Amino acid sequence: MFTKILIAEDRDNENLGIVSAVRKFTNAHIDTAQFCDKTLLKIKEAIQKGTPYQLLISDLSFTLDYKKHQITSGKELIEEVKKIQPDIKIIVFTGEKKPAIIKSFFTNQKIDGYVCKGLYGLSELIKAITAVDQGNTYTCPVSTDALHQKNVLKLDPYEILLLKLLVQGYKQEEISQYLVEHDIIPNSKRSVEDRIRKLRDDFNAKTNIQLVYMVNQLGLIS
Repeated sequence: MFTKILIAEDRDNENLGIVSAVRKFTNAHIDTAQFCDKTLLKIKEAIQKGTPYQLLISDLSFTLDYKKHQITSGKELIEEVKKIQPDIKIIVFTGEKKPAIIKSFFTNQKIDGYVCKGLYGLSELIKAITAVDQGNTYTCPVSTDALHQKNVLKLDPYEILLLKLLVQGYKQEEISQYLVEHDIIPNSKRSVEDRIRKLRDDFNAKTNIQLVYMVNQLGLIS
C-alpha cells in the first residue's frame, strides 16, 4: 500500500474529508496543498530529499487568492508533475463529469484513476486508491459511463477546421464564407451553425467561447 500521499484540494472541508477517509484504511503519510504551485513545490522537495510521493490525488479546479500563481488548473499541475516524476500515480478527484474531459485525462495525461465527487465520492476514492496501488486503473461509475460513450473525442476533419477557425476569431458567417472560398462543403451558414451547435452539445458548452476554451484545454486541435 502507498506510504506517502499528497492531496491537492483548495477547499478545507474537502481536504479534511479526504484525509480522514484515507487514514481510516491506510497508515500512509499524508500531506495536503491548497494551490497547484505549492503542490508542485512539495513534490520537488520530496524528490530532492529522496522520499518522493507515490500518489497524488488532485482536483481539477482551484480557487485562487490574491497571490500570483504560475499553475492555475489541475490539468497544468498534472502535466508539470509528470515532467519531473513520470512514475507517480495520479487520481483525479473532482466534480467535473464531462465525458470529453474524462477521456482526455486518461488519453493525454495518462492518469491512473478518475473519481467524481458526490454522495459516494469518498468511498469510490478509497476503491480507486486500492486499485491503483495494485497496478490497475480505476473509474467511478459516473466516469466509467463516460468512458464507454463512443466518439466523444473523435472529431472529423471538417469539425477540426471549424474549431480552428473559431479559435482564430472567425464568426460563423465568416466561417461559411471561408468554406465557400475554399470549395469545402457543407458551407452554408445554416450547416455551419448546426455543426457548431452539435459540438457545443457534445462538449456540454453553453457558448462558442466556452467550446473554444474546452477544446484548447483538452489539446484536441493544434
